[in-house]
Amino acid sequence: MKNLRGATAIVTGASRGIGPYIARTLAAHGVNLVLAARSAEKLEETRRSCEAIGVKAIAVATDVTSMDDLRQLVAAAEREFGAIDILVNNAGIETTGALESLTFEQIDQLLTTNLHAPIWLSKMVLPGMVARKRGAIVHVSSMAGKTAAPYNSTYSASKYGLNGFCESVNIELDGTGVHMAAVCPGFVSEAGMWKDRGGTAPKMMREVSPQKVADGVLKAVLGAQEVLVMPMPIRPLLALAQLAPGVQRAIVRRMGIVQAMRDAPAPTERETADTARHD
Repeated sequence: MKNLRGATAIVTGASRGIGPYIARTLAAHGVNLVLAARSAEKLEETRRSCEAIGVKAIAVATDVTSMDDLRQLVAAAEREFGAIDILVNNAGIETTGALESLTFEQIDQLLTTNLHAPIWLSKMVLPGMVARKRGAIVHVSSMAGKTAAPYNSTYSASKYGLNGFCESVNIELDGTGVHMAAVCPGFVSEAGMWKDRGGTAPKMMREVSPQKVADGVLKAVLGAQEVLVMPMPIRPLLALAQLAPGVQRAIVRRMGIVQAMRDAPAPTERETADTARHD
Protein backbone atom coordinates (compact mmCIF):
# COMPACT_ATOMS: atom_id res chain seq x y z
CA MET A 1 0.00 0.00 0.00
CA LYS A 2 1.26 3.45 -0.89
CA ASN A 3 -1.51 5.98 -0.26
CA LEU A 4 -2.63 5.57 3.35
CA ARG A 5 -4.75 8.67 3.86
CA GLY A 6 -8.34 7.65 4.45
CA ALA A 7 -7.49 3.97 4.88
CA THR A 8 -8.82 2.00 7.84
CA ALA A 9 -6.66 -0.09 10.18
CA ILE A 10 -7.40 -2.52 12.99
CA VAL A 11 -4.69 -2.43 15.66
CA THR A 12 -4.81 -5.05 18.42
CA GLY A 13 -3.09 -4.57 21.76
CA ALA A 14 -3.67 -0.85 21.31
CA SER A 15 -4.12 0.13 24.95
CA ARG A 16 -0.56 -0.13 26.23
CA GLY A 17 3.07 -0.89 25.37
CA ILE A 18 3.97 -0.47 21.72
CA GLY A 19 0.31 -0.36 20.64
CA PRO A 20 -0.38 3.35 21.22
CA TYR A 21 2.82 4.26 19.34
CA ILE A 22 1.68 2.19 16.35
CA ALA A 23 -1.79 3.72 16.45
CA ARG A 24 -0.52 7.31 16.61
CA THR A 25 2.02 6.70 13.84
CA LEU A 26 -0.71 5.42 11.51
CA ALA A 27 -2.97 8.30 12.54
CA ALA A 28 -0.23 10.77 11.60
CA HIS A 29 -0.44 9.36 8.06
CA GLY A 30 -4.21 9.82 7.85
CA VAL A 31 -5.29 6.28 8.75
CA ASN A 32 -8.63 5.85 10.54
CA LEU A 33 -8.39 3.38 13.40
CA VAL A 34 -10.25 0.53 15.02
CA LEU A 35 -8.45 0.01 18.32
CA ALA A 36 -8.74 -3.30 20.14
CA ALA A 37 -7.76 -4.40 23.64
CA ARG A 38 -9.47 -5.58 26.82
CA SER A 39 -8.53 -2.58 28.96
CA ALA A 40 -11.34 -0.21 27.97
CA GLU A 41 -10.06 2.75 30.00
CA LYS A 42 -6.55 2.70 28.54
CA LEU A 43 -7.96 2.01 25.10
CA GLU A 44 -10.03 5.16 25.34
CA GLU A 45 -6.87 7.16 26.07
CA THR A 46 -5.32 5.87 22.84
CA ARG A 47 -8.49 6.64 20.90
CA ARG A 48 -8.57 10.25 22.12
CA SER A 49 -4.88 10.79 21.31
CA CYS A 50 -5.42 9.50 17.76
CA GLU A 51 -8.50 11.62 17.12
CA ALA A 52 -6.54 14.65 18.34
CA ILE A 53 -4.21 14.05 15.38
CA GLY A 54 -7.17 14.45 13.02
CA VAL A 55 -8.49 10.98 12.13
CA LYS A 56 -11.54 8.97 13.13
CA ALA A 57 -10.99 6.24 15.72
CA ILE A 58 -13.20 3.80 17.58
CA ALA A 59 -12.37 1.58 20.54
CA VAL A 60 -13.65 -1.98 20.66
CA ALA A 61 -13.16 -4.03 23.83
CA THR A 62 -11.72 -7.31 22.57
CA ASP A 63 -10.23 -10.48 24.00
CA VAL A 64 -8.09 -11.73 21.12
CA THR A 65 -8.28 -15.31 22.42
CA SER A 66 -12.05 -15.29 21.80
CA MET A 67 -13.04 -16.00 18.21
CA ASP A 68 -16.44 -14.45 18.88
CA ASP A 69 -14.76 -11.24 20.07
CA LEU A 70 -12.62 -11.16 16.93
CA ARG A 71 -15.68 -11.58 14.70
CA GLN A 72 -17.40 -8.73 16.56
CA LEU A 73 -14.27 -6.59 16.13
CA VAL A 74 -14.28 -7.12 12.36
CA ALA A 75 -18.03 -6.45 12.19
CA ALA A 76 -17.63 -3.21 14.16
CA ALA A 77 -14.85 -2.05 11.83
CA GLU A 78 -16.89 -2.78 8.71
CA ARG A 79 -19.99 -1.19 10.19
CA GLU A 80 -18.13 2.03 11.06
CA PHE A 81 -15.77 2.37 8.08
CA GLY A 82 -17.02 -0.04 5.40
CA ALA A 83 -13.75 -1.80 4.65
CA ILE A 84 -10.59 -2.88 6.44
CA ASP A 85 -7.42 -1.93 4.58
CA ILE A 86 -4.79 -2.67 7.24
CA LEU A 87 -4.54 -5.16 10.09
CA VAL A 88 -1.79 -4.85 12.69
CA ASN A 89 -1.60 -7.91 14.92
CA ASN A 90 0.22 -6.41 17.89
CA ALA A 91 -1.39 -8.06 20.93
CA GLY A 92 0.92 -10.53 22.65
CA ILE A 93 2.06 -11.93 25.96
CA GLU A 94 5.39 -13.25 27.22
CA THR A 95 6.19 -15.73 29.99
CA THR A 96 9.90 -16.24 30.66
CA GLY A 97 11.43 -19.18 32.49
CA ALA A 98 12.79 -22.65 31.85
CA LEU A 99 10.28 -24.87 30.06
CA GLU A 100 9.88 -27.21 33.02
CA SER A 101 8.81 -24.28 35.21
CA LEU A 102 5.86 -23.29 32.98
CA THR A 103 2.36 -24.64 33.46
CA PHE A 104 0.35 -26.13 30.62
CA GLU A 105 -2.14 -23.30 31.10
CA GLN A 106 0.59 -20.68 30.63
CA ILE A 107 1.83 -22.40 27.48
CA ASP A 108 -1.66 -22.70 26.01
CA GLN A 109 -2.54 -19.09 26.81
CA LEU A 110 0.65 -17.78 25.23
CA LEU A 111 0.28 -19.79 22.02
CA THR A 112 -3.38 -18.84 21.65
CA THR A 113 -2.65 -15.13 22.12
CA ASN A 114 0.56 -14.89 20.09
CA LEU A 115 -0.08 -17.35 17.27
CA HIS A 116 -3.66 -18.57 16.98
CA ALA A 117 -5.28 -15.13 17.34
CA PRO A 118 -3.21 -13.44 14.57
CA ILE A 119 -3.96 -16.36 12.25
CA TRP A 120 -7.69 -16.25 13.04
CA LEU A 121 -7.95 -12.50 12.56
CA SER A 122 -5.90 -12.59 9.35
CA LYS A 123 -8.25 -15.22 7.93
CA MET A 124 -11.26 -13.06 8.82
CA VAL A 125 -10.07 -9.89 7.05
CA LEU A 126 -8.16 -11.40 4.13
CA PRO A 127 -11.09 -12.27 1.80
CA GLY A 128 -12.27 -8.65 1.71
CA MET A 129 -8.75 -7.36 1.05
CA VAL A 130 -8.20 -9.81 -1.80
CA ALA A 131 -11.59 -8.95 -3.32
CA ARG A 132 -10.65 -5.24 -3.29
CA LYS A 133 -7.07 -5.99 -4.42
CA ARG A 134 -5.75 -3.77 -1.65
CA GLY A 135 -4.53 -4.46 1.85
CA ALA A 136 -1.70 -5.06 4.29
CA ILE A 137 -1.49 -7.40 7.27
CA VAL A 138 1.39 -6.74 9.65
CA HIS A 139 2.39 -8.96 12.54
CA VAL A 140 4.46 -7.53 15.39
CA SER A 141 6.76 -10.51 15.88
CA SER A 142 10.16 -10.55 17.57
CA MET A 143 13.83 -11.29 17.10
CA ALA A 144 12.97 -14.28 19.32
CA GLY A 145 11.31 -15.60 16.17
CA LYS A 146 14.56 -15.29 14.22
CA THR A 147 17.12 -16.73 16.63
CA ALA A 148 17.22 -18.83 19.79
CA ALA A 149 15.69 -17.27 22.92
CA PRO A 150 16.63 -19.45 25.91
CA TYR A 151 14.33 -19.25 28.95
CA ASN A 152 11.74 -17.90 26.52
CA SER A 153 11.17 -21.02 24.46
CA THR A 154 7.37 -20.94 24.20
CA TYR A 155 7.36 -17.27 23.27
CA SER A 156 10.09 -18.00 20.72
CA ALA A 157 8.04 -20.87 19.30
CA SER A 158 5.02 -18.57 18.87
CA LYS A 159 7.09 -15.97 17.02
CA TYR A 160 8.90 -18.50 14.82
CA GLY A 161 5.45 -19.81 13.93
CA LEU A 162 4.15 -16.32 13.20
CA ASN A 163 7.11 -15.58 10.93
CA GLY A 164 6.66 -18.85 9.06
CA PHE A 165 2.94 -18.20 8.66
CA CYS A 166 3.69 -14.74 7.29
CA GLU A 167 6.26 -15.96 4.76
CA SER A 168 4.00 -18.77 3.56
CA VAL A 169 0.85 -16.67 3.12
CA ASN A 170 2.81 -13.93 1.38
CA ILE A 171 3.65 -16.35 -1.41
CA GLU A 172 -0.05 -17.21 -1.71
CA LEU A 173 -0.84 -13.49 -2.00
CA ASP A 174 1.58 -12.80 -4.85
CA GLY A 175 -0.18 -10.69 -7.48
CA THR A 176 -3.30 -10.02 -5.40
CA GLY A 177 -2.45 -6.46 -4.33
CA VAL A 178 -2.37 -7.63 -0.71
CA HIS A 179 0.74 -8.41 1.30
CA MET A 180 1.63 -9.75 4.74
CA ALA A 181 4.68 -8.65 6.71
CA ALA A 182 6.47 -9.25 10.01
CA VAL A 183 8.17 -6.66 12.20
CA CYS A 184 10.81 -8.19 14.48
CA PRO A 185 12.10 -5.93 17.27
CA GLY A 186 14.79 -6.84 19.75
CA PHE A 187 14.74 -5.45 23.29
CA VAL A 188 12.45 -2.40 23.46
CA SER A 189 12.97 0.58 25.79
CA GLU A 190 10.35 2.67 27.58
CA ALA A 191 7.30 0.51 26.81
CA GLY A 192 6.29 -3.07 26.20
CA MET A 193 6.26 -6.38 28.04
CA TRP A 194 10.01 -6.58 28.67
CA LYS A 195 10.38 -3.03 29.95
CA ASP A 196 7.19 -3.21 32.03
CA ARG A 197 8.83 -5.99 34.03
CA GLY A 198 12.05 -4.07 34.59
CA GLY A 199 14.12 -6.11 32.15
CA THR A 200 17.46 -4.76 30.94
CA ALA A 201 18.94 -5.54 27.54
CA PRO A 202 22.45 -7.03 27.32
CA LYS A 203 25.07 -4.34 26.73
CA MET A 204 26.04 -5.82 23.37
CA MET A 205 22.42 -5.74 22.20
CA ARG A 206 21.15 -2.38 23.49
CA GLU A 207 17.52 -1.34 23.19
CA VAL A 208 15.36 0.25 20.51
CA SER A 209 12.65 2.80 21.18
CA PRO A 210 8.96 1.90 20.82
CA GLN A 211 8.71 4.64 18.19
CA LYS A 212 11.29 2.81 16.06
CA VAL A 213 9.12 -0.29 16.26
CA ALA A 214 6.09 1.78 15.20
CA ASP A 215 8.13 3.20 12.31
CA GLY A 216 8.96 -0.39 11.36
CA VAL A 217 5.25 -1.20 11.28
CA LEU A 218 4.69 1.76 8.96
CA LYS A 219 7.43 0.46 6.63
CA ALA A 220 5.74 -2.93 6.61
CA VAL A 221 2.35 -1.42 5.80
CA LEU A 222 3.94 0.48 2.92
CA GLY A 223 5.34 -2.72 1.41
CA ALA A 224 8.36 -4.12 3.26
CA GLN A 225 7.92 -7.86 3.83
CA GLU A 226 10.16 -8.11 6.89
CA VAL A 227 11.51 -5.36 9.13
CA LEU A 228 14.18 -6.15 11.73
CA VAL A 229 14.22 -3.40 14.35
CA MET A 230 17.65 -3.56 15.96
CA PRO A 231 20.29 -1.00 17.01
CA MET A 232 22.97 -2.97 15.14
CA PRO A 233 23.33 -4.92 11.87
CA ILE A 234 21.88 -8.34 12.65
CA ARG A 235 21.36 -10.08 9.30
CA PRO A 236 25.04 -11.22 9.00
CA LEU A 237 24.74 -12.96 12.38
CA LEU A 238 21.45 -14.58 11.37
CA ALA A 239 23.03 -15.80 8.14
CA LEU A 240 26.00 -17.20 10.05
CA ALA A 241 23.67 -19.06 12.41
CA GLN A 242 21.89 -20.60 9.41
CA LEU A 243 25.14 -21.63 7.73
CA ALA A 244 26.70 -22.97 10.92
CA PRO A 245 23.95 -23.92 13.39
CA GLY A 246 26.49 -24.93 16.04
CA VAL A 247 27.70 -21.34 16.20
CA GLN A 248 24.31 -20.01 17.30
CA ARG A 249 24.67 -21.15 20.91
CA ALA A 250 28.03 -19.41 21.21
CA ILE A 251 26.64 -16.20 19.67
CA VAL A 252 23.65 -16.15 22.01
CA ARG A 253 25.91 -16.60 25.03
CA ARG A 254 28.49 -14.10 23.81
CA MET A 255 25.89 -11.40 23.31
CA GLY A 256 24.59 -11.87 26.85
CA ILE A 257 21.15 -13.10 25.82
CA VAL A 258 21.29 -16.27 27.93
CA GLN A 259 22.07 -14.38 31.12
CA ALA A 260 19.54 -11.61 30.39
CA MET A 261 16.71 -14.08 29.87
CA ARG A 262 17.71 -16.30 32.78
CA ASP A 263 17.82 -13.27 35.08
CA ALA A 264 14.66 -11.64 33.73
CA PRO A 265 12.41 -10.41 36.55
CA ALA A 266 9.42 -12.65 37.17
CA PRO A 267 6.05 -10.93 36.75
CA THR A 268 4.41 -9.73 39.94
CA GLU A 269 0.90 -10.90 40.75
CA ARG A 270 -0.52 -7.62 39.41
CA GLU A 271 1.55 -7.79 36.23
CA THR A 272 0.40 -11.36 35.66
CA ALA A 273 -3.21 -10.23 35.91
CA ASP A 274 -2.56 -7.37 33.47
CA THR A 275 -0.80 -9.71 31.03
CA ALA A 276 -3.71 -12.12 31.13
CA ARG A 277 -5.83 -9.34 29.66
CA HIS A 278 -3.72 -9.43 26.48
CA ASP A 279 -3.34 -5.64 26.27
